[in-house]
This record gives sequence, C-alpha cells and structure tokens, in this order.
Amino acid sequence: MLVARLRWPLAATRWWSMQELAALLRSPATQAEVSGRLLVELTHCRLEAEVVELLCIFWMANKQGLVVPPGLAAAVSHPSLLATLLLSDMGLNLRTDPTPPLQTVCKEFDVPVEFYNLHDTVVPRIYLTRLQRLEERIKKPFISQFSYEWSKTSMLYPEALTQGNRDYFVRLVGSGLIDGFSSRIMLLMMTAYQRTLEVAKFLWGVPDEIIRPYVTDTLPVDPTLAFLRPSRPPWLPSLGQEITVNSVSIEAFVESTVRALSTAQPDFVLLALVTPTYVSNHEIVELSIVRWRQWGMAPIDADKLTAHFYHGQEYGEYGICQAAEWSPRTCVPMSKLNDAMDAETNAAPMAAVYGIHQVGYLQTDLYPSRLYYPLVTGLDGDLVVEPMDGVLKVSALNRQIATMCYWNAGWYPIYPSFAGGLCGTALLGVSDSLQANGEAPPDRYFYLWKVTRLKRPTYECFQKDESESPCGVLWL
Repeated sequence: MLVARLRWPLAATRWWSMQELAALLRSPATQAEVSGRLLVELTHCRLEAEVVELLCIFWMANKQGLVVPPGLAAAVSHPSLLATLLLSDMGLNLRTDPTPPLQTVCKEFDVPVEFYNLHDTVVPRIYLTRLQRLEERIKKPFISQFSYEWSKTSMLYPEALTQGNRDYFVRLVGSGLIDGFSSRIMLLMMTAYQRTLEVAKFLWGVPDEIIRPYVTDTLPVDPTLAFLRPSRPPWLPSLGQEITVNSVSIEAFVESTVRALSTAQPDFVLLALVTPTYVSNHEIVELSIVRWRQWGMAPIDADKLTAHFYHGQEYGEYGICQAAEWSPRTCVPMSKLNDAMDAETNAAPMAAVYGIHQVGYLQTDLYPSRLYYPLVTGLDGDLVVEPMDGVLKVSALNRQIATMCYWNAGWYPIYPSFAGGLCGTALLGVSDSLQANGEAPPDRYFYLWKVTRLKRPTYECFQKDESESPCGVLWL
C-alpha cells in the first residue's frame, strides 16, 4: 500500500510514504521484504525522476543507520547524474549509461506552447528560469533541449494518459490557484531537466563544476527537511473562524498561545508561528506571529513595521541558508544587530524567513513563508539547522537554541498561488540562550502579528481583503 501511495499525485502523501518506507527499511522485521519490493520497483521505473524518489528512501534510511543492499545500484533502470550522486553518498557506484541514449535537439525543433504553459501552473517556473540563465551563460540551447526531452517522455504512459495527473482527480480549479498535487507531469518535467543536464555534460562538454550545482534542483526532498514529521503541538489552542474576528480576539489567541506554551514547556518561548486558522472553498485566513525585542520606548507603527519586515524577507535581506550537497545540516547566517534593527523603532525581529539554497519539490507547502529560523546577533559563525526526532533543531556554538515543528493545519485541493501552503509551523527558542554576550539587554519585547484574509465570491481568483487583514503589536 505504501509503495502504491508513493505514486499518488499528492506531494504530502508521497513525502510521508517515503518516510514510512525508510522506517520499515530500518526495522529488522520488515527490512528484507521492503528492500526487495523497492528493488523490484526500481527495475520497473520508466522515468529518471521515479528512480530518484525511490533512491531517496534508501538514502533517508541510510542516514539513520541502514546498510544499503549491494544490489541497489544494479537495480537502477534509468540512471541520471542525480541518481549517481545519491548512490555515491551511500557508498555505491553507478556505471550504467543513460536510458534511452542521449540525443541533442535538432535546430528545426520548435518549442511547443504547451511546454511554456505548464510552467507556473503545474510546474514551478524556477526550473525554466534556471536553464534560461544557464543558456545565456553557456550559449547552448538548454531550453530547446529541455522541451525536446519533455516531449519524448510525454508518451511513456500510453495506457494511462491522464491517470496520475491532477485533472484525473479534480475539476478545473480556476486561475491564480495552485494545489498540493505533485503530478506525473511534474515527474516528466523533472526527468527532462535531469536529461538536459546530462546532454550538457556528456554531449556538449560543459564542465562538471558548472553542471553540478544544478543537479540537486530536482531533489524531491531537501536533506535537512526530509525527516520532518507533521505533528500539531499539544499546547496550540484550537483554530477556527472566531480567532480572527477582530484585533481583540486575535490578541486573546496570541496571549493564550503564549501562556499554553509557557505551561507546557517553561524553558521555551514562542519566536514565530504561522498557520492557516480557517480554510474553505471561498475563504482562507492565515495568522503570522513573530517575537521582537526593542531598545528604548519608541512608539511602534504596526502597519509600517509589518510592511518593512515582510518586504525584507521577500527580498532576502536577512541572508541565504546554505547546505552541503547531501548534508542534513543547513547553515543559517548570523546577523549584525545594526543590520537587523529597524532604524525607526530601534527594534529587531527574533525570527525571520531566510533565502533558500534548494527546494524539495514534495515540500513546497513549506515555502516561501513557513520556514522561520531564529535571527541571532552578536555571535560568531553560523546557526546550524539539523533534524532531531521529527523536528528541526537549531544550534549556535554547539548549543541548542531553538526547535521548529510543522503540522497540517487544513486541507483543500487548491490555494492561491501567492499564499503559502496549508500547513502551520512554530519556532520555539530556548529561553536562556537568546541573549548574546556583549549586547545590551532589550528594554521590552512584543509580538508583531498579521492576519491575511483571502476571499472569492465564486470560483474566480482569490483576492486579499485589505479591510479584514489587520496587523498589530502585542506587548509582553
């Protein structure tokens, strides 16, 4: 059943199935049976992207202590540069040539309009953008090759042309909307992307040091986030429409959340919380809360500070996370206090959304507005984020300073493309580890909260309801 669910077009289901299968691989009672079944699946794959998803299961188990079967590399029916790197990280070599053999696109090939239309609707545009930039740099026809490879894969499932795609399961969802699906079209596009990179390396002679940073673009799961387990915090109060009726109800919810956390985990403070509070066919309501510290007693204009803060996050003002190719560790840059400080209010956030180095295509609900990490100043080196018992542990100077968890806050087949996914995240800081030596202690703390309310009267585009999307400051 888990192997069958691995082929469902739901991103969250496939990620969960990979985690469960990796756990069964590590269990002595099920290891032989599950390993044998996955090896058979590898030999039956028709796409390079399908191979990579199966190899990621073995990789996840390997990172948790599994000794991978020696026949794993031999079972790979459709090799790729990404499959080679995954196997190499597990101590195995892949010597098989690409299947089918690589061919360069002919000059007469016309890129179909459908190929471009799929981007931004079913497939994120980032893949097209990345290859466009590489084409400008290398002066090779990357986009034509990308489209050519995609056109060759489109008939690999002639017995089920639509099964495995979104339209097989739901009707048209309207414009300006995306969904939690990761369909077969996505797998076809990821395969085409991988094969285009192979053509660049083996037929065009593009150096490996140029191609290699692009290879991990098509990872289904980010190595640091791969082991995250959805788990709603027991201290989180109930969510619903009544939370965001007005500023009084919002601040009452924030206060009750802080109190509940303090009772359940007195050594932690809430640094950030982002979650949908209500999801329906015609309305989505999201609440964001971030803890701030302030020096002095300058008045706070909530609207102005909110606009400045979220603009800074959108344009990467707080830095970019970096990770080694296959390391489950992600490094988050430290900030200087003056750089993080809002000049008008003399206040600085204690958490922020940073720029990201890579994205797992089965984890897009977490991007771009869900992954809050601590914003720490006054220390040397980077913050280190790594998995720990289903959550993320954040450390500084080998000392834990925070944890981050996520949960599924609502389900609906679609949501607006400009909104985050329908999951919630909470970042908790260790109380006695958030003040750096040499920095003057802040005079006071507050939570900056923001409600985003999206509505649509019928099955048209969602629009932000500015009149019912307030923000505010709650002093502690």
